Amino acid sequence: MSGLLPVVSFVARSGTGKTTFLEKLLPALRERGVRVMVIKHDVHGFEVDKPGKDTWRLRQAGAHKVLIANATHMALMGAVDGDTPLRTLVGRYADGVDLVISEGYRKSGMPKILVARAGSREPVDPNTFAPGELVAVVSDHPVQAPGPLLPLDDPGPCADFLVAHFVRPAQQTRDLTGVLLAGGWSRRMGQDKASLSFRGRPLLPDLVERLAPECSGGVLVVKRRWQELGPLPASARVVDDLLPDRAALGGLYTALALADTPFVFLAACDMPLLDPAHVGWLRAYPAPGADALLPVRDGQLEPTHAVYGHRCLGAIKEALLSGEYRMTGWFGSVRAERIPEERWRQVDPEGRSFRNVNTPEELAAAELVAGPA
Repeated sequence: MSGLLPVVSFVARSGTGKTTFLEKLLPALRERGVRVMVIKHDVHGFEVDKPGKDTWRLRQAGAHKVLIANATHMALMGAVDGDTPLRTLVGRYADGVDLVISEGYRKSGMPKILVARAGSREPVDPNTFAPGELVAVVSDHPVQAPGPLLPLDDPGPCADFLVAHFVRPAQQTRDLTGVLLAGGWSRRMGQDKASLSFRGRPLLPDLVERLAPECSGGVLVVKRRWQELGPLPASARVVDDLLPDRAALGGLYTALALADTPFVFLAACDMPLLDPAHVGWLRAYPAPGADALLPVRDGQLEPTHAVYGHRCLGAIKEALLSGEYRMTGWFGSVRAERIPEERWRQVDPEGRSFRNVNTPEELAAAELVAGPA
């Protein structure tokens, strides 16, 4: 399978039951951990914008295209001068999915699955497809065609076929590089956080030692240029931030660009109660195809106690180029798995791993929580 996002077109005559079958297939794919985008080709013409709505009014005023978006949905309304190639639509809009299913697009060069029903009017002849184009048939009666014959009344075999032949295999345990952000300016602490001591020991080396057993790629310590750090364990590799003054997002970009593993675990150097067991749990968290794993605490994401994959690099670069430095400002461009609080509290009931210290008072309070060394 090529590195391109897989696209499979389901084709049939109108009235065959293609859409009805896809309504059953999509839940079956979701149960298998596959995130799907569906693109439907409509030859009859359509209009999705409602007269009187703001988007409709702006288009009527002369906008060629209007896009409306929020944290959970987006929609683009506008005019085009002709059919847009299927692969172009996939490249523009299929962020964060594992598989694209198109309904129609008979003339595209994508692999196709024919849906056939006994007694349907003017059934599609399997012999009219180009060699190698038809990969399977979904039918309720015998059909002579290349590829497997899959049942129309049960979406399971078709879902298994798509997963086996088109979906990237899920990585059950992620190869991680640990990342500690040490380049902050520590204005409220009154001293460089990278030089803090915790319960009588230097904090940064202690964090490196805690992370290293869970991280096959070692530990990257991202610092400011000219910043001086004390001695660190051999498992640490110190690197300068490639994008200084871009806050934590610049540090994450640096880590993903320099890490030798497909994923990184990101944390800050001011998290003295970081639990390696929690990191190991995140490393193995069952989220096939996820580009980022983000715990949710008190309804908010924890982006500096999270796992990120190399596929996040492009989205982060685009965010930085646009002046967006928030850690959460680009998640809509990747597959971000949000981990519910009830799940991670099974390994960290009090959420101690998330605790960071910004002031001497917070550092003292964390030492009280940790207890004697």
